[in-house]
Amino acid sequence: MSIPKFRNLRIRTKLISVTLFLVMIPLLCVAYLTMDRFGKALKSASEEDLGHLVRNIYSMCKVQQEMVQMKVVSDLNVARKILYSRGHEIEIVQENKIYFDAIDQFTNEVHPVSVPVWKVGGLTLSRDTGFVDEVQNIVGGTCTIFQRIEGNRFLRISTNVMGKDGKRAIGTFIPSYSPVAEAISAGRSYKGRAYVVDDWYITAYEPIRGRNGTVIGALYVGVREQSAHSLTDEIKKIKVGDTGYVYIIDSNGILKVHPAKEGQNVIDSKDSSGFEYIQAMIVDALALGEGDVGTIRYPWINPELGEKNPRQKINKYTYFKTWDWIIAAGTYEEEIYHSLYETERFILIMGVAGLALVFILTITFSKVLTRPIQELTEVTTKMVGGDLSQRVSIHGADEIGVLGVSFNRMIIQIQHHTSELEKMVEDRTRELKESREKYRDISRFLNSILDSATEYAIMALDFYGKIIEFNKGAEKLFGWKKEEVLNKEKAKITLLPEDHERGIQKEMSERIRIEGVCELEMDRIRKNGNRFPALSTITAMKDPSGKTTGFVEIVRDLTQRRALEKELRETKEFLENIMESSVDGIVTTDLKGKITYLNRAIEEMLAYRKKELLGQHISCLYVSGIHQARDIMGILQAGERAVNYEMDVKKKDREVLAITTSLFLLRDEDHQVIGTAGIFKDITEQKRLETKLKSAQLRLVEASKLRALGELVAGVAHELNNPLMASQTILYVILKDPQEDCPNLERLKLIQKCNNRIEKIVEHLREFSRQTKPEFQKLDINLPIENVLMITGQQLLNHNISVARDLSDDLPEILGDSNQLEQVFLNLISNARDAMDVTSGSKELTISSYIMEDDGVPFVAVSIKDTGVGIPVKNVDKVFEPFYTTKPVGKGTGLGLSLCFGIIEAHGGRLEIKSRHFKGTEVIVLLPVKESGKE
Repeated sequence: MSIPKFRNLRIRTKLISVTLFLVMIPLLCVAYLTMDRFGKALKSASEEDLGHLVRNIYSMCKVQQEMVQMKVVSDLNVARKILYSRGHEIEIVQENKIYFDAIDQFTNEVHPVSVPVWKVGGLTLSRDTGFVDEVQNIVGGTCTIFQRIEGNRFLRISTNVMGKDGKRAIGTFIPSYSPVAEAISAGRSYKGRAYVVDDWYITAYEPIRGRNGTVIGALYVGVREQSAHSLTDEIKKIKVGDTGYVYIIDSNGILKVHPAKEGQNVIDSKDSSGFEYIQAMIVDALALGEGDVGTIRYPWINPELGEKNPRQKINKYTYFKTWDWIIAAGTYEEEIYHSLYETERFILIMGVAGLALVFILTITFSKVLTRPIQELTEVTTKMVGGDLSQRVSIHGADEIGVLGVSFNRMIIQIQHHTSELEKMVEDRTRELKESREKYRDISRFLNSILDSATEYAIMALDFYGKIIEFNKGAEKLFGWKKEEVLNKEKAKITLLPEDHERGIQKEMSERIRIEGVCELEMDRIRKNGNRFPALSTITAMKDPSGKTTGFVEIVRDLTQRRALEKELRETKEFLENIMESSVDGIVTTDLKGKITYLNRAIEEMLAYRKKELLGQHISCLYVSGIHQARDIMGILQAGERAVNYEMDVKKKDREVLAITTSLFLLRDEDHQVIGTAGIFKDITEQKRLETKLKSAQLRLVEASKLRALGELVAGVAHELNNPLMASQTILYVILKDPQEDCPNLERLKLIQKCNNRIEKIVEHLREFSRQTKPEFQKLDINLPIENVLMITGQQLLNHNISVARDLSDDLPEILGDSNQLEQVFLNLISNARDAMDVTSGSKELTISSYIMEDDGVPFVAVSIKDTGVGIPVKNVDKVFEPFYTTKPVGKGTGLGLSLCFGIIEAHGGRLEIKSRHFKGTEVIVLLPVKESGKE
């Protein structure tokens, strides 16, 4: 029996079995390759879908952040204009204090503080919400005014930010370690995400400065971060698979967006194996680059669904640093790979069934001829080539025919499942297309926001400078229509030709590369050729991989602002020129008395430089200090102004100046007092001349009185001398030969003594009234002094008086009468002796001579100083009056100093007296050098 004829049943059966195995193996390979190819494609596509989903949400968040931040900055400009439209600066009312139990917004610690009331243009800001509510009504965001307190902290004195209790957060403060407080204290603005009271906000802060330029507070505008995230509702609606979803968590583990657990802290969440997958995801997300996507898988049991066995979950995530958002999308792997698992399961079942069928067919159809098997082999070979349209021809109802039918049925099922797989891929493609449509809807929404910003020109440029977006504000500002420039023109049509030629766009690109943003003021050009000043802010647009794809430019017209600045500058310069040209000093102060302005005349008058006085209290210039300042403020508060008010001020070298000033209150446009002003005129020289004039007038009056008195005394002395001579002659005759028993002898002698005294008084009167000219000659003033001391020296010693001489040897000569000068010095020394006789303390007479100048005229001065009882202040002006004396009766006539006054006046000099009661007296004789005497 030969093998080709299959006469041996065992050999035939083996050949059939081998043939069937050869047929099944290619079929299984085809099924496996098909499953593996589609499985990998579906698996990769499903995971990529998750990655694209989180990237798309990341891009939308980034666009919205930029738009919201620009709006907040714009709102801050509006708030500033509203604030300073009421007044040019903040008025600090020091005398009116407000007390706060200030609360640290981070730790809730309470710190009692007292701060002065703030006003602007008559509007009270402290604890008043009128201004901040007005800003909120206009811009929609929250607004706050901060007052700087001790320790570089910033206290909310007016706000419409609400706390968790539903009340305004007035009285809370930002501590000094906050990035916001650090920036404001350093005089810088702060823009970006910040913690406000009890939540995160997108904010803009700028310093409020006082009159001297120091930071005294801050102005804030912001919107709650959650309210800014208009995408949150859309994000919540996104489903991933059957049970999956998108959620957002911050770096602290708090769910910011979640379908069911929003606001909960899940940082300690663990999977079914105990792994803290949330912490691991946060750590990895924070380390990702901008736009990068991370993946995490973990087993999870959902007890809410009654699950007892863990299922594998997959999460795709990325980190949006600006909002501290970790954007995650995830679901069970089985939901993503559901179709793949179904196909694998089907193919596996089919493979097992096929193998079983092989063995069954091997036993059942061992008698089938080789030809049908070969035909089956050929069909299988074509299927391996990818042709699933092949079918096995059925030649009968035998085993081979049944196998052919089963084989055809298997091919049909494989073809059916392949179609199902293709349909699933098509459905997933359609879903991706729908996601792109949603993204386009969001883009249209953002475009509507761009077009509503009509006060700002917003342009988007591709990497080569071609305009790809041009909003309504840009049309209004530059005069071009959107359809004229979009994808047709480059940004150079808005630049000056000279700026374009010098490479301004390259300069902008370089600054964006280094600083991240380029902001500069420059002239731009409209379609009609008109030029205008503008502020341009340019940032880069980047794709999810971080590659720069273009630029966004925001342009604002500065024409009106420049005009206002020019007008303000010209007005300021005009007023400053007027004030600086004034010959009188001009000073202004704030309500605290701090100097805010002084002109050149004040600098020259007081010998200060302007920068030395600005910011100092005005009382530092007053001789009477703060008391003088309070007196002046009291006068101004009572009557608004004071004219020709005289007072003393100090120069830098402590010299005192007498000034007359006109003072008045300074008021702002709302008639609120903001400070004081004074116009100072130096009258020191005028005062000195007035004093000299009064002194000369007094001396003239004294001289006139003495001349009149001299004439009177001469007549009285003459009339008294005639009867006195007769009386003296009669007494001489009687007493020449008196009778021994004359009872009136003693009385006659007493009369003679009285006549002698009368004669002495008459002689003094005749000397006082004598009109003879003195005999002047050049002499050394020390000579008559020494002559007098020689006569009186012993007498002074007898009275226990010590004499100290301090006579200069190099004195210039004077013209004078030596006898008359000796009479003056003798009289002055006698007066000094009598003044020291009534004291019990140390008795010392000091006589000195020296040279001095008065108004440039040289004088020889003689000082006679005693340690006697002195002269009361009220009597000093009377000592030169005739017959005025402080000596007991019988010791003086009161004519001595009058006589000295007349002699010294005849010498062209003068007498000066300095006396302190019970301390002593100093008489100074001043004689002009070589000019003494009157012609």
